[in-house]
Amino acid sequence: MTEFVLRIFFSGLIAFVPNSDGTQMNVILANTPHEYTLADGTALPHHYPILLARAANCEGTCLTDQANIASFLFANKTASQAETLLNHALQGGGGWALSGSDLTLAGPVEPLAVRTGARGRDDNGVLLPVPRTPAEREDFTWVADLTDLAPETNGFKESLTLAEPPPGCVVAARLKLRSGKLFTYSLVKIDAKAVPVHFRQPSGNGPEAPYSQAVANWVVAEIRVPGDVVEILDQNFSDFSKQRAMRLHPVNGVVEMAILNLPPYEIPEPDAPPPASAPGQHFQVFYDLVKRPPAYASRLVPHRALNPSASELQIDWASLHPRQALSSDLLDALGLNPRGKGPYDLAICPIIRD
Repeated sequence: MTEFVLRIFFSGLIAFVPNSDGTQMNVILANTPHEYTLADGTALPHHYPILLARAANCEGTCLTDQANIASFLFANKTASQAETLLNHALQGGGGWALSGSDLTLAGPVEPLAVRTGARGRDDNGVLLPVPRTPAEREDFTWVADLTDLAPETNGFKESLTLAEPPPGCVVAARLKLRSGKLFTYSLVKIDAKAVPVHFRQPSGNGPEAPYSQAVANWVVAEIRVPGDVVEILDQNFSDFSKQRAMRLHPVNGVVEMAILNLPPYEIPEPDAPPPASAPGQHFQVFYDLVKRPPAYASRLVPHRALNPSASELQIDWASLHPRQALSSDLLDALGLNPRGKGPYDLAICPIIRD
């Protein structure tokens, strides 16, 4: 039987919540209402949940909100230029804006395997805070663990994975992932290095949390799909009359998909100097997903080290992210490949797990 690879990239305000027996990973895109206010009183830029798929061709409901998606992804282009660039990135595939979306895949049959056990340890058997090789970088434990970071929050709300989240829930969209290999694709880069990220209050004041390590800003799932088509289904969990589906056919044996939950951004110019990575203030939103959310001013968010010690492990970021390993026609066309200059050169924006 023929088969192809479905590769799904995840980035932005996204949480990974496994079910009790590890057979399903619930991928939660956090909602950011337009009136959301951060600890310092400023408004959080609204994050735009979208699904993009690059394929040879698509059947079904293949593209919605095209103009809005295009202008979001290519903000510095005219409307016509932006739509042309979006269509080039998707080739024959499609894209959806997501709202109240419950996403499932039809086609894959292999079980889910989360990549763990690759992370190195020191001479005392303690897990290293930074990977030393590309293979170690793939370990899923580089996804920041919110329960380890803030154990007083008592973990994620059970309502996040109910068939119908309660009204006012902070879930913008979800994917039930039941197949494939799930692993870290890219780590936060600070001054061209992979380094431990430190967590402090949004103001930067107060002590640092004991939890400190390199953290992931992209995760990928690689799924073998039998046949020559994969179907992505969207059943709206707020309005059961709303359903849509895309049937996607591979390009040279691959369908690429990106599930994103990013704020508005403009990709830096190629000759612009690299900016100093700013604190990831949008990390405050993740605490709305837990059972006991702390006060806004006490919500620990990722920062650069204030005074890194000489012994703190630092590894050249590019050596952990070989060009071939991060090859993606879709991300390249969107200007989002981690090896380029994208939104993650501007702020420390990890994703999280339970």
